[in-house]
Amino acid sequence: MELRPVVEADLDAFDLAFQSEEGATPYQWFGFTPTVAPREALRTRGLLAGADNMLAVTVNGELAGRVEWLERRWGRRDTSLCWEIAIGLLPSWRGRGIGTLAQRELVRYLFTHTRVERVQATTDPENLAEIRCLEKIGFQQEGRVRRAQWRGGRWHDQLLFSLLREEFSLTEDKSDQTADI
Repeated sequence: MELRPVVEADLDAFDLAFQSEEGATPYQWFGFTPTVAPREALRTRGLLAGADNMLAVTVNGELAGRVEWLERRWGRRDTSLCWEIAIGLLPSWRGRGIGTLAQRELVRYLFTHTRVERVQATTDPENLAEIRCLEKIGFQQEGRVRRAQWRGGRWHDQLLFSLLREEFSLTEDKSDQTADI
């Protein structure tokens, strides 16, 4: 499993795969959404070095999905930045452990190349696969954010998880990167 910069063809594949509830999963289906912003961000900054960023997830050179990191703040803009991560795997790549590997590698990337102290993630309380994934990486559940996300015609709670720099080993053994791929 590797992370690499996104190319235009990746966005085409994401558009095709994620523009339905079946493709996006019930936890990430927010209805049809415009895809102009990611394409503009790719053109102007490679989907890197901004408030919303993306890398492609590949397995043996084949596109498997994407990871994203978004600016979040818990106070003053200039002193309280953290990253919130997200993942979207193409349907044929789900259930193989790739999500855990990709998110772990993204956390490693963020702690290596940015000065943030905290990486966080949110997920639906019913998304047991993502909860297990985050826990395997070392994220700790901090709490429930009530009725935080509008999806599927109703409000949904979200679970908030975080991982602090000192809790994550940047030199973690990468030998587990072959899990069930």
